Amino acid sequence: MIKFLKKRKLHIYIFLGILLLGAFLRFYNYPYRYSLGEETIRDAVIGIEGARQLQFPLTGSFSSLGPFTFGPWYAYQLIIFYLLIPFVYSPWIYLSIISVVYIFIMYKIGKILSGKIFALVLAFLAAISPAQIISATHLTSHNNTNLFAVLSIWIFLILLTKNKSKWWSFLLGFIIGIGMNLHFQMSGLLILPLTLLIYKRKLLNFVCSGLGVIVSFIPMIIFEMNNHWFTTRNIFFYLTEGKNAIYVPNRWLFYVRDFWPSFWSDALGVPVWFGGIIIILFIVSLIWLGWKKKLSRNLIILISAFLFNFILLRYYWGPRFFGYLNFLRPFVFIFTAFAIINLKYKKAYIGFVLIPLIVFFSYPRTMSELKKDPYSMWIYSGVRELEKKYPNNKFSLYTCSTKYNSFYNGSAFSTLLLLEMKNKHDDKGIKIGLKEKCQLPSKTKKEQYPMLSSIGILDFSSASNSAILEAGWKPLTFSRMYNEYARWWFDLQP
Repeated sequence: MIKFLKKRKLHIYIFLGILLLGAFLRFYNYPYRYSLGEETIRDAVIGIEGARQLQFPLTGSFSSLGPFTFGPWYAYQLIIFYLLIPFVYSPWIYLSIISVVYIFIMYKIGKILSGKIFALVLAFLAAISPAQIISATHLTSHNNTNLFAVLSIWIFLILLTKNKSKWWSFLLGFIIGIGMNLHFQMSGLLILPLTLLIYKRKLLNFVCSGLGVIVSFIPMIIFEMNNHWFTTRNIFFYLTEGKNAIYVPNRWLFYVRDFWPSFWSDALGVPVWFGGIIIILFIVSLIWLGWKKKLSRNLIILISAFLFNFILLRYYWGPRFFGYLNFLRPFVFIFTAFAIINLKYKKAYIGFVLIPLIVFFSYPRTMSELKKDPYSMWIYSGVRELEKKYPNNKFSLYTCSTKYNSFYNGSAFSTLLLLEMKNKHDDKGIKIGLKEKCQLPSKTKKEQYPMLSSIGILDFSSASNSAILEAGWKPLTFSRMYNEYARWWFDLQP
């Protein structure tokens, strides 16, 4: 079977089939699988409106850990892609495309590590991974880290195996730096250029990688220098004081017994117990090949880089959310493929039995991710109801924004996105608002504001602009959202 697969043309056809399968699993039921909501629409609008205004923000979104922000490279990617494909769904399409690219890069990594068969297995695992399928449809910055994590490992292996120019070392640092801009936990991959320094002992290459990281942070440095080092100060506060506000049980027993089998199973979409079995099989095959002195240099060095992150993550004091650890997921696929390829009895590749088992166990979760998103479909139906009542009109959307009160804006943001997509939004259109726990204009009875849709859209056309504003409502537009979330420091002046 292995000799049969090694035939050049068949190998290429299988790889193309894997890519097509990955693309199908990511684009099926487009665009109704795309998750709408407050944060996803916010990110999409920053990309869309940034492209329309040709404005590039200096910061990214705020961290959930404290009052500091990530870098702006997530927004830059969405802005540039929208300039290429000016469509409301461009941000999601971009995320789905780079998820398919992820499969291709995993294949390239596999070829460097252990040849074509290993590469096909690795690409297949990435293609059918429910975690990767989910990350292709949920528009968030940490899902964007997938691409830069796998790119970092690929460039690292290229530099490890070939004599490349110093620009490649710069590129490695730049890619890792962009990933760190997306989420600071990706800083664990800084071990890659350090590993190259230890192994190849080329100080100038290491300096070039450092320069690449610094260049990626130039937008944030400019922001910091003009805003009293806002993010730097607050990160320092979090590291010294803020982290103590959250207690997370943290023992080696919990970490090894609970976290890693769960993380492994999440990546592959299999039960936790099966994830644990795969880890054990990987370790057994690793020890066996090590004893036989058949471990490749590249794999040993890559495992060393992983072990650094393994220990580093053990001593991280906060909660370990799987989505924030996307940069470690390539290691799960690589080590699983290693177990599959190297579990042999005489000349029989018994490890290949794991592939149909992984497909079997991950199938239900994969199928559930191919369904249309219920919340998104609810918003779609509500906007369609509005269009039926006013088929030839445009709308001006208002949202409740009472000071010192927080509201979930998912429905309002999603409605605005669909109105924009259908070219139904206009500042001079019919005034509408989504029903909120907010005072209605002029304190009139609810009957005076007819319900236009099942998602809670009210007809404000009988109210004056001044009455709407006095009741705590404000017009919701892409421009206002961009200014509020991408240029927030203009008002807050940190």
